[in-house]
Amino acid sequence: MRHRFLAVPAVLLSHDLAVVARLADRVLVMRDGVVLENGGTATLLSAPDHPYTKELLTAVPSAATRGRRLAEVGHIRPAEPVGEPVIEARGLRKRYGKQTVVADVDLTVRRGEIVGLVGESGSGKTSVAQLLFGLVAPTSGTVTFEGAPWSGVPERRRRSRRRRLQLISQDPLSSFDPRWTVRRIVAEALPRGVPVEPLLDRVGLGPDVLDRHPRQLSGGQRQRVAIARALAPRPILIICDEPVSALDVSVQAQVLDLLADIRATDGTALLFISHDLGVVHHLADRVLVMKDGAVVESGPVDEVFHQPSHDYTRALLDAVPTLETPVGRNR
Repeated sequence: MRHRFLAVPAVLLSHDLAVVARLADRVLVMRDGVVLENGGTATLLSAPDHPYTKELLTAVPSAATRGRRLAEVGHIRPAEPVGEPVIEARGLRKRYGKQTVVADVDLTVRRGEIVGLVGESGSGKTSVAQLLFGLVAPTSGTVTFEGAPWSGVPERRRRSRRRRLQLISQDPLSSFDPRWTVRRIVAEALPRGVPVEPLLDRVGLGPDVLDRHPRQLSGGQRQRVAIARALAPRPILIICDEPVSALDVSVQAQVLDLLADIRATDGTALLFISHDLGVVHHLADRVLVMKDGAVVESGPVDEVFHQPSHDYTRALLDAVPTLETPVGRNR
């Protein structure tokens, strides 16, 4: 039997301009409910007319934009990490029944370093984050935090050190108490009597959000509140689990610049977990690539991304859509 495939019109709604470049024939750029620009994909993305479109294109994280944007916020990529290890995992393994979700992972994050952890969905990235944060216990292997045992230690012995290790999740809304205002969410992590306003100002939020609840904020504002909450205890390490994946590119760029500034100003180490290779290349010093629970490649981010040694890393990089390689039909 012979099959016929019909060309079905489709409308793609996305904040990922690289995906739009790869798939779309025409593009409409919207802001505040208004179409600002409309045209063929190649023409519009290569020579936009509207300042907002130009702003969006400039904000797309990539190797090309990384150097300029990070230099603007004082982010200097060290040739080699010079700080002492903040957190170390050795032979980390986690099994649920017969399924191994983390397989013999070795990982070190040093003071003032940004380490990227990448891989497709289901590769084990978030499971590693849970093990490092101490939310679940490893089946085998060890985690050491600031030179002292972290895994296999009763929570009552870790509690006094927990302020030194913070987490920023993909969906901060689910981690906030919906009954609390922004003021209370951030103040909870500050010493009694310390005002909230300077910390909110640092993450680009004004006093007008203090008495709002999380659901009254935009996605970018909620993520900034989550960053302020994570900074309040003055941690030595922040684990960032897909913190910008749900944000549009302009807000995403602002959050990435903010995280880079935190490292440059405070010397805070970051473990940045993402499936977006462009974002990791933009921000990280070193990168670990995970597949099926195991780290298949690691090293300085430029070395791994420009000269990958593992077939899986090459496949990931080849699959990344870029603004420079549109493949739609009507160009």
